[in-house]
Amino acid sequence: NKTYLATGAVAVSPNQKYLAYSLDEKGGETCQMYVKHIETGEEWALHDRNGDLLECDGSVVWNDQSNTLYYVKMDETHRPFQLYCRQIFDSDGQWIDIDNQKEEDAMLLEEKDQLFNLNTHKTFDGKYLIARCISKESSEVHYLDLRPGDDGKNTQGELTLLAKRQPKVLYRVTHCQGYWLVSTNIGGLLNLSLKACRVGEEGMEKWKDVVDNFGVSVFDGGNERSLDGVTVFNPTAQTESSSPLTYAVITGREEGMPRVWVLELNEEEAISVSQMTRLEWEESAYDVGIGGNRDPSLPYVTISYDSLVTPPSHIAIPLSNPTDFDARRVLKEKEVANYDKEAYACERNTVRSRDGQTDIPVSLVYHRDVLKDMSNGTPVPTHLFGYGSYGASIEASFRTTRLPLLKRKVVYALAHVRGGGEMGRPWYDEAKYLTKKNTFNDFIDIARWLVGENAEDSNTANASAGPSIGRGITSPDKLSCEGRSAGGLLIGASLNQHPELFKAAILGVPFVDVLCTMTDATIPLTVAEWEEWGNPNEERYFDYMYSYSPMENVKDGAVYPSMLLTGGLHDPRVQYWEPAKYASELRHKSSKESGPVILKMDMDSGHFSASE
Repeated sequence: NKTYLATGAVAVSPNQKYLAYSLDEKGGETCQMYVKHIETGEEWALHDRNGDLLECDGSVVWNDQSNTLYYVKMDETHRPFQLYCRQIFDSDGQWIDIDNQKEEDAMLLEEKDQLFNLNTHKTFDGKYLIARCISKESSEVHYLDLRPGDDGKNTQGELTLLAKRQPKVLYRVTHCQGYWLVSTNIGGLLNLSLKACRVGEEGMEKWKDVVDNFGVSVFDGGNERSLDGVTVFNPTAQTESSSPLTYAVITGREEGMPRVWVLELNEEEAISVSQMTRLEWEESAYDVGIGGNRDPSLPYVTISYDSLVTPPSHIAIPLSNPTDFDARRVLKEKEVANYDKEAYACERNTVRSRDGQTDIPVSLVYHRDVLKDMSNGTPVPTHLFGYGSYGASIEASFRTTRLPLLKRKVVYALAHVRGGGEMGRPWYDEAKYLTKKNTFNDFIDIARWLVGENAEDSNTANASAGPSIGRGITSPDKLSCEGRSAGGLLIGASLNQHPELFKAAILGVPFVDVLCTMTDATIPLTVAEWEEWGNPNEERYFDYMYSYSPMENVKDGAVYPSMLLTGGLHDPRVQYWEPAKYASELRHKSSKESGPVILKMDMDSGHFSASE
């Protein structure tokens, strides 16, 4: 009977008897933890010393003996900052109620720096607990061996620090047969490189490049190829005479597209790569990544794949022969009722920005009947979506929610503007701090390209057969735009630049009161954001934020498009008053000829919609 319910995490105990999970029941991204006996259905909730449900950030990790849980508490600003462990079952397998708990939960780590969050997870092979303290620009990793010691008891000792944090150095680790595979930008690299060190070796100076047979680093942190994630597999030997190989499946980006590589590893004196294969696909524009893998001993990796016109599927790819298309098995494919893939087309273009040097990718998807309507030069309705912050990429993925628009012959455009991660870490760094306006300028440049006002196409890559569309396909009276959260900031700032370019705009839980929010350190998540937008307590950042913050830059007397703004009462990321204030400012300052400003406030949810 709840209007909102979201799962934080779900973890099956190593002995396969229990299911631990966390739930967010209000939308405020504060979770409670529960444990369920899988066979009997008996269920328990974790409480604090006051008898209230224990509140945490949602992460749940079991120890090896299935009797202890690790969790993270948050401070008053909603920042995850303390790692705890609690024994929940005694030696006889009986639940330990809070009233019978003899000792307080042990705090293993506390992050006191307000710029940093503390996150925890278990390595894919289940051997180590990882605690990562991370800001936008720096990080450090602590780890704990979860396996029983020589006495058969779990080692509940102190965490081991892998390498002390350094300014501007990010790193994360994956366990691989007694080594740590380290993804890091140490040395001021543009993107993350791949390095390795033995478990137990502490300090960044111990990290060595992972190289191929010719001694060349496979991921050197250069501009051509970026690294996002590493997942290690150790398949069981297929025959008695063969030795099991170790594979690292790498996700990252190359040529502006998400990519997956399979690395066959040598484990002798150091980690090296004997073979490296990039997975290829029949479509030229798509979204691909690691799927739902649960067992590192399997001989295949599950990959998730979709595109703007192809529904999502999970594909098993053999690690020993990843190039064999015939050996790939589709494990599951999303069924979309009454969907005919051949009726739709998509493509990827690049638009030259106003600086004359930067090519901005834009993806388009549309119903093929649009081509008939365009043959006589009539502008077609177009919807432009963007985000452009935190290094997050807007992928060329499939969304059923677009189909009602596409069936009505609306062209849907995705703007891959700077501030995102589509072209690697430099693409992100070019639109933060004192260069944030690049995000908004890129979006406007794409909008002007769509209406034929400026810029030449710098490239067009058809992702499906058929004629190309792009520049000049629409007009301002048929162009709408949309962004959510930091994407709402993008839309607000872009509309303040050129409100005449758009007929309608949707701003979902928009971050539009930038200056006020960033100057109030008591608001959840604010301090950590200073490494994204800048600290407005410094004059140069204050002045720059003031120059683009949507609240401070609504044009007096200008004609604005019709606008829908949404908010959530329990939102910890964008407080509900931000869209409310912005709606009021628009109604007060804009011309009477402007479209209506509609504010929808969800009283039962947070940053995400209420549960259905």
